[in-house]
Amino acid sequence: MKLTAIKPISGKRKLALLTAAVSILSIAAIACGSAASGTPEPTRTGAQPTSNTLISTGAPADSSGSGTSSSSIGVPVVQARDFASSTYGPSLYYDGQTSQTGIWVTGYGAKDVASDVGVIYLGVESKEDTVSAARQKAAEAMTAVLDAIKQLGVADDDIVTTSFNIYPQTIWVEVTDSIGRHSEPRITGYQVTNNVEVTVRNLDILDDVIDTAADRGGDLIRVNSISFTVADPAQHGAETRQLAAADARAKAELYAQAMGVNLGPLMFLTEISSSAPMAQRAYAADSAMAEGGYAPTPIQSGDVSLSTTIQAAFAIIP
Repeated sequence: MKLTAIKPISGKRKLALLTAAVSILSIAAIACGSAASGTPEPTRTGAQPTSNTLISTGAPADSSGSGTSSSSIGVPVVQARDFASSTYGPSLYYDGQTSQTGIWVTGYGAKDVASDVGVIYLGVESKEDTVSAARQKAAEAMTAVLDAIKQLGVADDDIVTTSFNIYPQTIWVEVTDSIGRHSEPRITGYQVTNNVEVTVRNLDILDDVIDTAADRGGDLIRVNSISFTVADPAQHGAETRQLAAADARAKAELYAQAMGVNLGPLMFLTEISSSAPMAQRAYAADSAMAEGGYAPTPIQSGDVSLSTTIQAAFAIIP
């Protein structure tokens, strides 16, 4: 018998055979693990659920990271199951509760209160050929006005400057030059305005403050408007809030009765607004008082309205 020499296996063939063997062993190990656990690979079909339809309410996540979560009454919280291996991300579930559950109403409470504070918006206005002249006249007039009303009892802290402006006064003239005939502005002078807000906490001197300001400011004085408020609106806030709560409760009971359901406990309440009391402004003439004798300016303060608006939600029970 003729013997044939066996050729040695090259390095490349050894590497290919080794790689194939490792692959076969890996597949066998995975198959054995799946058969032992009895858990088939989950089939992922369909799109990921959207959070706007899968909302639930629960308790807030604690610092231990337990995953439990909660929210304030009536506020929806999204919870997620932990599927870390899913390529689709966390799955959301819905427990039947939404922020639209129950009867939602708006409550309103208002109260009229006699005003005890007056606010005057006044100023001076000066027009001169130059800025310096206009500013000087406005400064002299405003200084005279403020000194006089302070002597009546108005505190320094109750006088606040709201604006100070210098404006050029212009007219349009027609000119002819190298570019042709056209119009261009020409400055004829300057206007200076200085406006302040004066809070008068004693309404008995309100008319005196206005008359004194008009007298000392002369032709430059401008009394723009007057408004009224109360010094401490907080003392009336409790009553307007109680009125708003009662109004909300009454509306919810009416709706429950009309719809034939039973009204449950309060689930949610928020205060939408609590108005700062301010009477409608009375706009005054902006001309100065004539020199000589004059009658005092009659001022009627009237009442101001305080209000509170809330939103509330009540449960519906069987």
